[in-house]
Amino acid sequence: MANAFDRLGMQPCLVLSEETLREAFRAAGKQAHPDGGGADGEFTALNEAFSTLVSPARRLRHWLEMRGLTVETRGTIDTALMDLFSKVGTITQRAEILIRRREEAKSALARAMLEAETQICREELEAAIATVETWITRECGVFPELEKSENPDLDGASKIARNLVFLEKWRVSLRSCFSRLV
Repeated sequence: MANAFDRLGMQPCLVLSEETLREAFRAAGKQAHPDGGGADGEFTALNEAFSTLVSPARRLRHWLEMRGLTVETRGTIDTALMDLFSKVGTITQRAEILIRRREEAKSALARAMLEAETQICREELEAAIATVETWITRECGVFPELEKSENPDLDGASKIARNLVFLEKWRVSLRSCFSRLV
């Protein structure tokens, strides 16, 4: 992949707010969009660059690869994340069962009888999403140190990237369940 930072007109950095990224995307998109005179595929490439940088895991991997370092995608994640996975899996499974029951409910009364359980499930999902967000923030907390390093710890960075991949997948799954229970 081409340099995603260049494509968005940004300096390579790991510490990046979503708002800053969206502003850079909008500015670059004005010229890259076909309606703005952009060439075929230019806006698609811009979207790909945005997708790379909006994900902390993919941003870290891209940032390291730009420095000629290859991230090891196989390996273990933190043990504490395995405990979190157990909780996320349980909550997701309960939510999926409830979603199915709500879809199968034929009458307004049957759906109303599920509302209390639905509210509890939403609250559990919100709490799980918040926990996953906290973990993502914690993992990204090493980004400033990595940016400053002349020779980043590749093993440590690879583990962080693996952790972030799992956390981002869990966040998507939990958010999906939550939106289907609204």
